[in-house]
Amino acid sequence: MNALQEVEVDMSVEVASMFRLRFGISQTATGDWSLLNLDLFRPLTPVSVRVASGLLPVPQALINGYVTGQRAAYALTPGDSTLEVTGMDATVLMNAEEKVASWPNLPDSAIAAAIFGQYAIVPRTQPGAPQLVEPEGTTTQRGTDIRFLRQLAQRNGFDCYVQPEPLTGIDQGFFQPPAITGLPQAVLNVNMGPETNVTEFRIDYDMLRPTAAIGAGIDVLTKAVQPALAPSSILPPMGLEPALARVLPPPMVRLADTGLMRTGELQARAQGVADESSFAVFAEGNVATDVGLLRPGGFVNIRGLGRLFNGSYYVTTVSHAINREGHTQRFRAMRNAVTMTGADVFVPV
Repeated sequence: MNALQEVEVDMSVEVASMFRLRFGISQTATGDWSLLNLDLFRPLTPVSVRVASGLLPVPQALINGYVTGQRAAYALTPGDSTLEVTGMDATVLMNAEEKVASWPNLPDSAIAAAIFGQYAIVPRTQPGAPQLVEPEGTTTQRGTDIRFLRQLAQRNGFDCYVQPEPLTGIDQGFFQPPAITGLPQAVLNVNMGPETNVTEFRIDYDMLRPTAAIGAGIDVLTKAVQPALAPSSILPPMGLEPALARVLPPPMVRLADTGLMRTGELQARAQGVADESSFAVFAEGNVATDVGLLRPGGFVNIRGLGRLFNGSYYVTTVSHAINREGHTQRFRAMRNAVTMTGADVFVPV
């Protein structure tokens, strides 16, 4: 711990979460190097990062990861040599082996729960109906477990990621739509004088990103046309005006090469495209730990942006940087609507 100089943890719902540990190293009397001579960080060594911050003195788990790399920098100036240890969350184990497996008569959520269970990860899934039922077809996996799960998540418009439960530290596998209802993680204030708790904040509004989706297939047995149409997002809008409803005429994409034949399958895929594309307003900024530890997969309420952009934002990425000077958090978030609803809650919970 005396040698530890900095800890960085990048948490995300879109890609694997990662950590980086930077240590100071020095040459020993025998000509070896400190820490390296102990060989502590062997391939896939488990590493857990917990942080006690703010008013809650109990350490909270940020990541349970596995060592994937080292970088030793040997400087000529004494005291400047460093060792960087990097690693990824449990999805690195789920990406180690390519498989061919069949999952007959099971909904995607049950498949996700079964795969997460193989790695002692507690599944957090949303129930659903089977996509394929024998003898019409069987859901078949060709690839690693995490890539297969992300394919299933994409066709349902779900997020798929692994994150530890804060207090117990037990890894949870999420396979569900974005969690944009309930209570906010924090209330963030921009340009609000002494109440300001966000710096370097910016908003990007990609106005032509939202799109409706349409698709069609042919039923193998009956040869009947199987249509699907998703003219709007079915996710709760995080503002008064849904982003897709503001684009007139609305863009439309046609699904191709989906490999899906039934209306139910195509409808889920089309709806997933519309739901994902509806997140067109992106926020980014730095916050201190006095707002608490932010986590991807929840939402925050932000004010001080004006009527158009005030409101709730779904957090997708949080980068923690911890060193002897303090602890900072850089977050990225998004929303699928604009304009305050009038019912927005800006009271810290």
